[in-house]
Amino acid sequence: MSGRSWRLLDILENTSRFFASKGLENARLQAELLLAAVLGVKRLDLYLQFERPLHSSEVDRYREYVRQRLQRVPVQYITGVAAFRQLELTVTPAVLIPRPETEVLVDVALELLPESGRVLDLCCGSGAVALSLAQEAAAAEVVAADVSAAALEVAKANGQRCGLAERVEWHCGDLFAPFCGTEPFDLIAANPPYVRHDDLAQLAPEVRDYEPHLALDGGEDGLAYYRRIAQEAADFIRPGGYLLLEVGDGQGAAVEDLLAQSERLTEVQIRPDLNKIPRVVVARAATQTS
Repeated sequence: MSGRSWRLLDILENTSRFFASKGLENARLQAELLLAAVLGVKRLDLYLQFERPLHSSEVDRYREYVRQRLQRVPVQYITGVAAFRQLELTVTPAVLIPRPETEVLVDVALELLPESGRVLDLCCGSGAVALSLAQEAAAAEVVAADVSAAALEVAKANGQRCGLAERVEWHCGDLFAPFCGTEPFDLIAANPPYVRHDDLAQLAPEVRDYEPHLALDGGEDGLAYYRRIAQEAADFIRPGGYLLLEVGDGQGAAVEDLLAQSERLTEVQIRPDLNKIPRVVVARAATQTS
C-alpha cells in the first residue's frame, strides 16, 4: 500500500474492496473510520477531500491500522474512541465497547429518574451510561461503580474528556459493596456481564479475543449477576425507586422472572430496543407499608 502515491478516494475504495474480500461487514464504513482517525478528521470530512494526496507517513499508519483490523482488532480499539449518544469516549481493552442498544438503558433511566434524583450506574465500564446521564440530566446526582480498577481509570479519563469530571462520583468494588451504609438511590441502572461461560469461545473474534472477559462472563447460564442484583438491589433503592437491567438477546423473560420473585421488587416490565428486542427489564422498589 505504501509503494505508490495514493489519493484519498483511491485508498478508500481499495481498502473497502480488500475488507469486503476478507468477509468484514460494513467494509466501506470501517475503511472510512480508520482513515479519518489517521488524518485526524471527522469521517464525513473525508467526502470533502477525495482528491487529497496522502503523505507516505499517513499511508504507513493507515496500513498498520488495516493490518490490525485484519487481525480482527475492533475498529474502536484501533482508533481508541467510540461514539455513544452525544459523547465521544476513549476505549481500551480494559472496557467493553459501548453498544447502541445500551442507549435504550439511558433512555429509560431519563424517563424514570426524578429531576434531581440520585442514580447509580452499576458495572459502569467506560462510563458511557453514567456520563450520558450526567450530561442529559443536569440536576441528577450521578454515581458509578465497577469491580475493575482498570475500567474505572478509563471511565474517569472519559469524565475529563467530556468535561463531566465533577458530575460523577466513581467507586471501585464488587456490585453494591462500596455502598453499604450510604444514602439510597432513586434509580439503579446496570449492564452486567451476561454471556454464558460456555458461549464465550463462540463469540465473534472481535469480542472473544479483545474485549474483557470480566465484563462478559455471566456464569454458567449467563444470569449469575442478575441473581445477585435481584437479591441485593432493594437494600440500595429508595421505596418507589427503580432498578433497570440491560439484558442480552433472549434473556428478558428469565431476568423478569428473577426480579418478580423478590418480594421487595414490584411492577416488573420489559422495554424493547429499536429492533423490538426485549432489552431493559424494569422493576420498582416496593413502598414501605405501615
